[in-house]
Amino acid sequence: MTLTPVVQRAFELADSGRFRIPSEVRRALVREGYTQSDVFGLEGKATWSQLRDRCGNAVEQRAATAT
Repeated sequence: MTLTPVVQRAFELADSGRFRIPSEVRRALVREGYTQSDVFGLEGKATWSQLRDRCGNAVEQRAATAT
């Protein structure tokens, strides 16, 4: 099975609105079969910041559409 590149998949998960913080995205990636080594690449400041922003925006958007 070929996995989507880890950063791309992390952004997809963050944009889904199911995760509030990047560490939840990281755990989901490991459950999907990505290795700790793969996920380690997400630990940089810029990527982590983007994931945090995407998670927050997606959760807000999901909440707004649910009401």
